[in-house]
Amino acid sequence: MIYRSLKFLAGQLGTYFNGQEKPGGLAAVPIPILQNVSRLDEQEMKKANNVFLTLVNLSEEATMKNIPGNYVVNSNEAHYDNPPVNMNLYLLFSVCMPSYEHALIYLSHTITFFQGKCSFTRQNSVTTQEGLPDDFHIILDLYSLTFEQANYLWSTLGGKQHPFVCYKVRLLQMKRDNTRETRGVIRQVRIDDQAGS
Repeated sequence: MIYRSLKFLAGQLGTYFNGQEKPGGLAAVPIPILQNVSRLDEQEMKKANNVFLTLVNLSEEATMKNIPGNYVVNSNEAHYDNPPVNMNLYLLFSVCMPSYEHALIYLSHTITFFQGKCSFTRQNSVTTQEGLPDDFHIILDLYSLTFEQANYLWSTLGGKQHPFVCYKVRLLQMKRDNTRETRGVIRQVRIDDQAGS
């Protein structure tokens, strides 16, 4: 689900880029792709014409952890499951292009796109991405880093800093079809007044 969701977001951003006017002097519109920027050396990043999407952290959404009702009643049985895990993903969008000016333009396009559309569902998004559930709901929030955090992040990634923005991708639900317990369903309660005699 993580891969499919991030691939979906890359596709949505790419469609938006293709609809924007191309700046003069730019040979081709950059392509958003999933790529761990720490795997690229400086020469590859200088030659790139991409917006790289890199997962830099994830966490569980604790407020959604203890929601009751993780059961389904079928005929005469109740099937109990473990609650789904609701994840927050921290996504780094790094704009790597030969021209710094063009990189800033496409950084602005990235921020503008997610400002205009920060919530993605099957109903409001056209996609050919397979494997996404029909009820998926992905929400993006701009995640601001301090100078110290940005320095630490790029030092960890092992490269020089490029124009970038971070987003918190909320409520990515992960669940395995695995019934934990099956019980019969109580259909009728009878009180027997003669029990004490």
